[in-house]
Amino acid sequence: MEESKEILAEGNAAEGAASLKDLSTFVPEAHRKPGELGIAAITFLIGALGYYFALDMTSGEYSSPSVFPKLASTVIMLCSAVNFFRAVKREKPEATAPSLARFLFPGDVVVVLCFLVVYCIALPKLHFVVSSFAFLALGMIYLQRGKHIVRALLVSAASLAVLVAVFRYLFLVILP
Repeated sequence: MEESKEILAEGNAAEGAASLKDLSTFVPEAHRKPGELGIAAITFLIGALGYYFALDMTSGEYSSPSVFPKLASTVIMLCSAVNFFRAVKREKPEATAPSLARFLFPGDVVVVLCFLVVYCIALPKLHFVVSSFAFLALGMIYLQRGKHIVRALLVSAASLAVLVAVFRYLFLVILP
């Protein structure tokens, strides 16, 4: 009886280890993800828009306040262009790939967004500490699938205590 339990435990451990992804080697994906080209193009346009607005800030001198926004916008445009051309080289998304909406909003994201909407509604009524604690605790409990409830409550309380201490007492910010 003991031997069968040990064999079963070893088999479960082997299955768990086999399901883990080996991160020691990088293998680029052959297919691009849904919406990858679109988000790269949108990011490039946002960078270009940021650069355009930075042109109105001041002169073109190196010491002007517009240097950092221009630099950041240029980096955004370069990175998005690299991502766009890398995505173009890969094959189209697989036929079995999820739709763009399902790829961007899997179930956990939708639930956390619902928590966020409830948090925004509760914030004026319950104030910052109570509504933030509930949001943090419920979010962690949900994402951990109901495990480690006490740890989620403790982490939420500690995080909130640090936030309140820093913003209310150090920076003197009045919290809602």
